[in-house]
Amino acid sequence: MAATIQIHEMSALATGGDKTSGTVRFKAADDANVDANNPLQVPGAGTDYSYTKKLRPYMEAPPDTQVSNLRWYSDGANGFGTGIGVDAKNIGTTWAANYDSAMSGGSDLFGYDAGSPLDGDGTDTGPFVPADDNSYIGDLIELQMSVASTASNGSLSAETLTLAYDEI
Repeated sequence: MAATIQIHEMSALATGGDKTSGTVRFKAADDANVDANNPLQVPGAGTDYSYTKKLRPYMEAPPDTQVSNLRWYSDGANGFGTGIGVDAKNIGTTWAANYDSAMSGGSDLFGYDAGSPLDGDGTDTGPFVPADDNSYIGDLIELQMSVASTASNGSLSAETLTLAYDEI
């Protein structure tokens, strides 16, 4: 039987909520709500940052044998427009509070594509087996949106982040 792996957004309290095939909203609030409250604003000068978002895979149903080689990637093209970026990094398994200042050590999310993905299990390496059922697997991925004064006002189109893994 195939494994069921969910993507959980980790909120301010380090509790996860299922966002599989759902929406993660970057905003000026530390919550996982997908609403129009606390939108990011284009600054008059400089750059503003969203609160960081953390994602982690959750094994809802186990594989027959194992799941391994977790990796995250985008389509490789930033469709948000001029002045808007998203940085990403693997932060291992240790929870740290979300913040709204510039991320240290992140890289451009859109530089991670199917051919060059972000490693999703560098610390919690697996393989993940049936005994890991109903638990978090792999590492936390931290994301943050930046909005520069050169950005245009208005709503943004959605972008897709993909979690891939090998299963036997």
